Amino acid sequence: DRCALGRPGEPGESIQLNPYIVAFHSQRTEYPKCLDGMTELWRGYSFMFIDVDNSNKWAQNLGDPGSCMLTFNPEFFGTCFDNGNGETKCERNIDSHRTTWLSVASLAGDQMEFLRGLPSRGLDYDRAKEYVSRCVVCESIFRLTVVHTRSNVHPAEVENHACPTGYEIVPNPNYHINPGKAEENWCGYSFWQVSSDKFGVGTLADSQGSCLMDFSQTPLVSCNNEECRLKKRTRNTWLMSNKEQDTDYEEFGDADPYVSRCVVCRRPEARLFRQE
Repeated sequence: DRCALGRPGEPGESIQLNPYIVAFHSQRTEYPKCLDGMTELWRGYSFMFIDVDNSNKWAQNLGDPGSCMLTFNPEFFGTCFDNGNGETKCERNIDSHRTTWLSVASLAGDQMEFLRGLPSRGLDYDRAKEYVSRCVVCESIFRLTVVHTRSNVHPAEVENHACPTGYEIVPNPNYHINPGKAEENWCGYSFWQVSSDKFGVGTLADSQGSCLMDFSQTPLVSCNNEECRLKKRTRNTWLMSNKEQDTDYEEFGDADPYVSRCVVCRRPEARLFRQE
């Protein structure tokens, strides 16, 4: 015999077994914001790579959470090794160790003037913070999609902002920093890598970290166990647009039309879902 139905139980918790964890970088000293429908996990500082010596370097993809460190601590790692006598020794603050961070970007204006205004001497850690980009790590149940247009045409002038059918462009996570002047939507420039001292660190082409909001001659903040320096002599690699060039070289400030534009898109329903 079947018994009578009991009273309904409490609603179950919403569990997302495979959420997408992403990092946004502002290229400013203010923090970016997570998009509607996302949950903020933490805020931090934009970390790029560890440089232990000439043969040991580790980079982070700018779209992944590992590129957003909770604190700006340039000497946060040590090295453990066999000392030759069967004993393992761990050291920190080795002179050859360096950590490298993404710096703030130049805003609209003269790129060379921006670079000349950066300090050339070593900075203590507290002062160096003023030049390190901030970041935020967010959780979503929907994946972001990046489109590199290979065109210099602003995505606002393209049907559906160049997003695939069924997708929409996402808001600019930095818009609140400079409302009214910043792009409202995530229309950026196709960034590939930045290199220094014969070592380059890039990002994945399908990651939102490859679509930087600012086309800037971005230097790096490189720190050892004593101080930090802004490395102005860096090589930036960007995806080119299909615009024909009369010459192989352009001044950085005039190169904007030859760089591919990009957009970050997602499904419209992503705005309505949020993990608590």
